[in-house]
Amino acid sequence: MPATKGYRKKTRKLLSYRRARKGLSQYMINYDIGEKVIININPIRIETAPHKRYQGKVGTIVGIRGKAYIIELNIGSKVKKIITTKEHIMKYQAVNELRAR
Repeated sequence: MPATKGYRKKTRKLLSYRRARKGLSQYMINYDIGEKVIININPIRIETAPHKRYQGKVGTIVGIRGKAYIIELNIGSKVKKIITTKEHIMKYQAVNELRAR
């Protein structure tokens, strides 16, 4: 059987239910334009998730489109724009504070 070339290939652990962040606090956070965020895919709502290659990348919010945010990433010499919702991003400072503990 040939290997799959699908959009969600090799995501068994990334999109597993035990990795999901639960609760409403992730929906209550407001992000401002120009703020740095980390892309952290939440498997509870996969329809609005960015591609798995952007997992863990740091980007800057450059705009808002409805309920979604436009995030600009520098990947090598290219600039990529990712459109995703609140549950798939985290504030950059919050992660650094967790690592310091």
